[in-house]
Order: sequence, then C-alpha cells, then structure tokens
Amino acid sequence: MSGAVKITDLEKQLLNRIDQNDLIEVDKVKRYIAIVKQIRKLQSAINKDGVMTTTVNANQEFVKTNPAINELNKLTKTLISLEKSIKFSMCVDTVVTEDVEKDNDEPEVSDLY
Repeated sequence: MSGAVKITDLEKQLLNRIDQNDLIEVDKVKRYIAIVKQIRKLQSAINKDGVMTTTVNANQEFVKTNPAINELNKLTKTLISLEKSIKFSMCVDTVVTEDVEKDNDEPEVSDLY
C-alpha cells in the first residue's frame, strides 16, 4: 500500500470498529476525521512554504519556524487523545491459516529432518 490513506476509507473503517448506535462514539469519529483533514491541510502548507519562514519587519529581516508546525503539533496531540478515548470493538476479521501459524512457530523435530 502506498500513498496517503483516503479520508473516506479511514472514516468507513473507524465507523465499522465502533458501536454506531452510540452517538457519542460516532461524534468522536466525525471529530477525528475533521482533525485529520486539518492536519493534512497544515502538512500541505508546510510542504509548500517550508519549515522555516522569513519575516520582514520594517528594515529587519529574520528567519523563524513556520507557525503551522506548532498548530500541527497541537492537532496531532488532540488527535492522539481523541483516538485513545474512542471505544473500538474487537475486530475478528483476520483469519490465520495453518501455514502462517507454522511460519511463526519454533521448528518441530520433524521440520529439522
């Protein structure tokens, strides 16, 4: 898988992992998606303008960090705490085949000969 995750796919997956009858949890997912959208906009702005910006004040000129980086950090912290508060249900979609299990186990005596 390469590239960025589509927002719609992310939202579908998150909604499938919660109790959709619990409106508080649905609202948390919606807020999570809104924050992800804002983070992506900030990342685009940082990529466009750069990490450092030049500020001109009358006859002074100085370089400072892009203010979008601070906002990005704040939103990322908010996103992480919101993610921790979402009550995800257990996913039972994954089926492990015997071959995969065997690859992860220690070798048996019969495997050595």
